[in-house]
Amino acid sequence: MFRLARFHFLIPGFMLYLFGYLLALISGVEYDLAKFVLGYLIFGTAHLSVSFSNDYFDKDTDKNSAKTAFSGGSKVLVDYPELEGLALKLAVILLCVSIIANAFFTIVYAYSLGCFIFGFLGGLLGWFYTAPPLKLAYRGLGELFATLAVGFLMPGMGYFVASGKIGLLFQAFIIPLCCYGLFFIITVELPDFENDTLNNKKNLVVKFGRNAGKLISLAASIIGTSFVAKLLYSDIIGNFIDLRPIVILSFIPLIASIYCLFLNDNTRRLLARQVMINMFSIILFLFLTDAILIFLCL
Repeated sequence: MFRLARFHFLIPGFMLYLFGYLLALISGVEYDLAKFVLGYLIFGTAHLSVSFSNDYFDKDTDKNSAKTAFSGGSKVLVDYPELEGLALKLAVILLCVSIIANAFFTIVYAYSLGCFIFGFLGGLLGWFYTAPPLKLAYRGLGELFATLAVGFLMPGMGYFVASGKIGLLFQAFIIPLCCYGLFFIITVELPDFENDTLNNKKNLVVKFGRNAGKLISLAASIIGTSFVAKLLYSDIIGNFIDLRPIVILSFIPLIASIYCLFLNDNTRRLLARQVMINMFSIILFLFLTDAILIFLCL
């Protein structure tokens, strides 16, 4: 069950949540530990629910997938089908805990209904990424969801928890973060091209091929870096943050995507290596960016 939970997926999610929360503090919102912890309970339980629900609803298609630390599922339900019922129950329980905590948070802190709806819709979209009837990942909408999740929902939850609204400082980062969301989802789709094709998953890598997927990842990272650089000249950002270190850090995923583009070998071993390089680059970028924002909040 520990393998099925894939707790390492929570690391980039927490960093995105923290990123949004820190932006709210930098914009002038007062720090509140209870808000931060309860807000992450809402976010973290919904995020963890996705690990169980994805593996449950993908249990048949994951039989021949290329498993890596961040793609191809955990394969636990392939090896232990007797755990299917428990996995589904845990997914539902975690999602219900998130919704209940969300309602409690909204009432206690007298936040708007919009704050509750934001967290509620985020949890539902995570559920329906693979769950019927929507099955977003199978209908050509997986990239759209992942892009919005990384660029808007996850960091937006942190900003919402701190301030009860989506401020201008956070809005300025939505486009570059969405680019990194696209970079992320293409990365995890690359090793499973054959399996996804066989199981009629409609995604960009299946539609256009692996080489096109690598080019899309490169384009996403270039646009992400370009937008962060453009924010250097924004009055909204300049009044709060010196973005020059973050612009430099944005080259980490860009360099990773360039390296993977020229790693012209589609064997499973090297594809798994590409996934790890790309994911490490995103996690390192988020970790160091959060560290800079924490320093600014001190």
